[in-house]
Amino acid sequence: MKKIILLTGIHGVGKGYISSCIKNCIKIPIYEASRLIKQSGNVSDLNKKVCNINNNQDILYSAINNYVKENLFILDGHTCLLNKDGGIEKISFQSLCKFNIVGIIYIYDNIENIKERLYKRDKIVYDIKKLDLFQKLEYENSLALSKNLNIRLFEFKNGEDINLIINYLKEME
Repeated sequence: MKKIILLTGIHGVGKGYISSCIKNCIKIPIYEASRLIKQSGNVSDLNKKVCNINNNQDILYSAINNYVKENLFILDGHTCLLNKDGGIEKISFQSLCKFNIVGIIYIYDNIENIKERLYKRDKIVYDIKKLDLFQKLEYENSLALSKNLNIRLFEFKNGEDINLIINYLKEME
């Protein structure tokens, strides 16, 4: 079974930027959950809102089995998503535990920074309170998942020394 290091955090926190910073320093390949889902021919979200979160996870699981050849990889993904109504929904442990997650890297940042990044990227103005709640729920679900799986939750604030993540990942290689 493939081993997954989950790189998680809310939209706009900088997971893509961090992935680009670490990819040449480690041997572990990095995949984006949303790209794997699209590669499978499915579009499961509209403006970051997911129509059916459980189905979305099933599609991702199939896409990983079909397109990821490596036994160990990093998955840029989430433990919470925006549902079709724009509400924040935790991905169930039942869905998350289908994946063989062996490590979790939780990325967080100042909410104002996230709001600014999202506007620059998507031209969408998000409510600061909603983003704050989203980040809190992402953390809570990541922490609960790490406890449930008995694995370490590595917390990283965007802007800290990227070598902290690189060293953590080198331990996992």
